[in-house]
Amino acid sequence: MARIEVTQFFDDIDNTQLTDGEVKVVEFSINGVNYVMDLSLENARKFEEALAPYIKVATRVTKSRTASKNRSSAGKSSPERNRAIRQWARDKGLKVSMRGQIASSIVEAYDQAHK
Repeated sequence: MARIEVTQFFDDIDNTQLTDGEVKVVEFSINGVNYVMDLSLENARKFEEALAPYIKVATRVTKSRTASKNRSSAGKSSPERNRAIRQWARDKGLKVSMRGQIASSIVEAYDQAHK
């Protein structure tokens, strides 16, 4: 049996369909909450322009060593590994989101199956 999977990208602001080269994944945090959105290059530029006055007067904070030491191995996956885990989970009939963090139970099951 042959199978072809197609990934389509849509701008999260205006729902415009985008090609792989037209999509920009924008990550940001506010009040301790992390966000991610897929935007067209134009909408990403507008977003960055809107934040520019705030970024100009803000102090940049880097991640602390303690936080990075305490991260689980599930949080250190490469994009390629995450794609493989998501594909494996879908093939097994497990529910996994198209983006964002993968449940640790799925990562552990994947690791167990690929020892």
